[in-house]
Amino acid sequence: MRERILEGPVLKTMLVLAWPVMVSNALQALYNLIDAFWLGKLSTEALSAPTVAWPVIFTFMSLGIGFQIAGSAIVAQYTGAGDREGADRAGTQVFSFLFLLSALAGAVGWGAAPAILRLMGTPSEIYPLAVSYLRIVSAGFPLMFGTFAFTGLLMGVGDTRTPMYLMGTSVVANAVMDPFLIFGWGPFPELGVAGAALATVISRGVAACVGVWLLSTGKVGVRLRARWLLPRWHEIARILRVGTPNAVDHMATSLGFVVLMGLVAGFGTVVVAAYGIGQRIIHFLNVAIWGATTALLTMVGQNLGAGQFDRAEEIAHRGIRSTVAFLCVVSVAAFLLREPLYRVFIGDSAVIAEGKRFLGIFGFSVPFFGLFAATSSVFRGAGNTVPPMVFSVARLWGLRIFSSWALGYALGLGPLGLWIGMSLSNYLGGLGLYLWLLRGTWKRRLVGEPERALVACD
Repeated sequence: MRERILEGPVLKTMLVLAWPVMVSNALQALYNLIDAFWLGKLSTEALSAPTVAWPVIFTFMSLGIGFQIAGSAIVAQYTGAGDREGADRAGTQVFSFLFLLSALAGAVGWGAAPAILRLMGTPSEIYPLAVSYLRIVSAGFPLMFGTFAFTGLLMGVGDTRTPMYLMGTSVVANAVMDPFLIFGWGPFPELGVAGAALATVISRGVAACVGVWLLSTGKVGVRLRARWLLPRWHEIARILRVGTPNAVDHMATSLGFVVLMGLVAGFGTVVVAAYGIGQRIIHFLNVAIWGATTALLTMVGQNLGAGQFDRAEEIAHRGIRSTVAFLCVVSVAAFLLREPLYRVFIGDSAVIAEGKRFLGIFGFSVPFFGLFAATSSVFRGAGNTVPPMVFSVARLWGLRIFSSWALGYALGLGPLGLWIGMSLSNYLGGLGLYLWLLRGTWKRRLVGEPERALVACD
């Protein structure tokens, strides 16, 4: 795969890397869609509880995602330079760091769940269900972070298929367990919302354990080595240097969504349900974005590691343009099908009406979010993680939250103002970061000179 990334046709190689990630993220979106399908049959409150809890969960998980991206960038550049030992060493250190981080995040998430949800202004009828969901998922953070480590390291070497297979297995397990644990089918107790959370943790945990085993065998292009499990300061320092802006970016984004969820919750359960289903649909549509961003990070990182700066720039611009073009088509399709999409999940006419308005406004900003995400991935593949962090914080806090509050509350437009404010942040944020990319200052290496004499990684 390394030779194809360094020398093969750009868009074809990008598609080869992207399609397994697109499938993986479609499967990932199915986690929430399957939960929504079953919980919607319980009540609107049960459906809304994970919607309220997930911004908090993602705030903690963003730490793992931030350092996962650092691991991908570092391993990609070692792979491009032909240094397998360096890739193994860096990958092992990233894995150890993420495990320690996950234990801390899980403990804080469990203990702080009630206070956080109260601060968000969670409606009283949703609050106890959301607390239960948040605490169970927090307890599973070490397992979830293991999946981050596995996926991120394999992204670096250009293996996007193995994570897809594991994700597919995990989704099937979650889909099977959901109704048994939610409704108490057969010998299982009826756990409701807690059952959905437990199914998610167990299914992800199985995938994490298999992933760690594969990494320990060295069968997947990068290997965990026992002699490098203990933290080494010079390695941790580089992980922190590259990963901290990513983590700050993702945490600031996640915290912003917690605040945004508070703004949405202020308009009641119907608006929360409409937003929750809409976000699940948008997440499903975004599979193209995550496929493209993974391919861009890997291809840009490996080419920079190999010293091929002109090719890295060609990959960046062609990849960004193709991503935005595809998302324009997807957005139109979502607009035309928004009512039947909502009816799959709920029959409440008020929720459907508000949901149609949400997708009708916010859906057309998705290509600009794709522009933002793809451009961010180019920066991250280069290890230049500060610009996407700055623009991400500005996009969410300076644009989305302020605009949503001002239009929805201060100007009295209600939920309509929220949807317009959210959309503006995608338009302006995507254009702004892309203009910054055009300066060309992102093209640099994180690792030493390329060693072309070494055997390429398969």
